[in-house]
Amino acid sequence: MTGSESFDCSNCGHRVTGEAADHIGWCKACRKALVRRSGWLAMFPAFVVLALYLWMLDYFELWNSTFLIVFMALGLALAYVAFKVARRVFFDVIRARGVKPPAS
Repeated sequence: MTGSESFDCSNCGHRVTGEAADHIGWCKACRKALVRRSGWLAMFPAFVVLALYLWMLDYFELWNSTFLIVFMALGLALAYVAFKVARRVFFDVIRARGVKPPAS
């Protein structure tokens, strides 16, 4: 489908012209609302992973280690991966359950 064609969004039902639908038939506004919601929810698992990692550093008393900067970078990378995975999972779960159309 090219951007000049029109379609009916399968989520909100609006007639959309000038953009292409995604593979499920949603418009950009509906998809943007879903990505924003799943991103906010994905912060919780990322913070939990980060908190557990910091607890592990404290438990093994690694705060005075020579490699502390490496350990901190590893913890941030783990939290980022947890965020990305959780955002994708929440995206699919919320989309499957149905999403309220954006208020535009």
